Amino acid sequence: MIRFSTIVFAALLFLGACQSKHKGHLTTAQGSIPDSTYVPKYAKGFEIRYFKNYRQIILNDPWGDSTKNESIALYYDDALKDEVLKSNDYAISYPAKQWIALSSTMVNYADKLNVKSSIKGVAEPQYISDDFIQEGISNGTIKNVGMAVAPDVEVMVNLEPDFMMVSPFKDNHFAAVTSAGIPVLTNADYLEHTPLGRAEWIVFMGEVLGEGEKSKQIFKDIETAYLDVKKKVEKIEVKHSVFTGHIYQGIWYSPAGESYMANFFNDAGTDYIYKETKGTGSLSLDYETIIDKAEHTDCWVLIINYPSELTYSEVAKIDGRYTDFDAYKNRNMVVTNASNSLYFEKGLLQPHIVLSDLVYALYPDVLEGYQPSYFHKLIKE
Repeated sequence: MIRFSTIVFAALLFLGACQSKHKGHLTTAQGSIPDSTYVPKYAKGFEIRYFKNYRQIILNDPWGDSTKNESIALYYDDALKDEVLKSNDYAISYPAKQWIALSSTMVNYADKLNVKSSIKGVAEPQYISDDFIQEGISNGTIKNVGMAVAPDVEVMVNLEPDFMMVSPFKDNHFAAVTSAGIPVLTNADYLEHTPLGRAEWIVFMGEVLGEGEKSKQIFKDIETAYLDVKKKVEKIEVKHSVFTGHIYQGIWYSPAGESYMANFFNDAGTDYIYKETKGTGSLSLDYETIIDKAEHTDCWVLIINYPSELTYSEVAKIDGRYTDFDAYKNRNMVVTNASNSLYFEKGLLQPHIVLSDLVYALYPDVLEGYQPSYFHKLIKE
C-alpha cells in the first residue's frame, strides 16, 4: 500500500557517479588563475571558478575520491571550446540552451530560475507534477526519454541537448549517452547532509543555465528565512522528543544522527531520539528496537507516500502496531503525505518552509498564524 517516490527510491538503491574523463583535478586551462571563485557556504559538492572568457564548475566526487572530480567549462566564445576541453571533462556553450532532466527536482530548479523552456526532455514524466512539463509532453515540445536509470539514447540524440543532468549513481548507467556525445552532468544535491547544503545547489544550476546571479539571490533569501526560523526556537527550554520513519518491507528506516533529516530536527528545536548515532544515511531497525526506543517519545514525524487521505484510523490500518506508540495514542503525529504534498519534488528547494512547518506543528506559539505547506499536525480520526 505504501510506495516511495522515485526520488527516494533512487537515493536508497542507486548510489554512484557517472562516467568522466576526470580532468577536473588538473586545475584549469593552461594553469590560469581564476578572477574569482564561488565556494559554497553549506554545500560540499561543487565549486565555481570565474575566468575572463569562461566559467569552470568543479564537481566533487560524490563518494569522496578527489582523483575523480569532474570539471565543466562554460565557454562564451565557440572558438574557445577545443582549448578549454583540454583540461576539462566537458565544454558547454554558456548559457546552455536546451537540456534533459532525469528527475523532478531538477525541473523544480528550472522553475525557480524561470528557465523551464530550456528543458527538452525528461525521464519518467508520470512522476512530475509540473503543468508546463505535462503540457510539453502532450504537445510534443518535450520528449519522454524513458527510465531515469536507462534513458533512450536515440531519443536524446535527436533532441541535440547541450547536456543531460542526472543524480549520482555508483555504477555507471550512462556510458552510451556519453559515447553519443552528450555531456552528462551530475547533480549530487541529495547527498548533502544539511537542508541549506541541498538548497545551495540552485547556484550550480543557475550557473549552467545562465542565471548565476539570480540563483545566488534566491539562495540568499532561502538562507535568511531559514536562519530566522531557526533562531526563533533557540530559546525553547523544554524540547519535544521526536522520532520518525515507518515500516517498509519489514524494516523501520530512521535517519542517522548526522543526516539531512536529523539536521532538520535539530534546527527545529527538537530532541531527536537518534541524534547521538553516527552516519548520514538511514538506520535499519526492527520493530522491537524502535518500540523500545520510541514508545514514550512525544511526537512521531511521519513522511509517507500513501494513496488516500491520512487519518489516525488509516495509520492503524497500515500496521496495527503503530497504535502502540504514545505519539499515536496522544494524537501527536506530524505528517506529510508525499503522494499529494509534493514534498520530495519541491521541498528540497524550500527548506525554510519545511523547517517552519515542523516548528509550527511542534511549537505553534513560535509561529502564530502560520499556514503550513508540507507537514501538518494530524487531526482527523
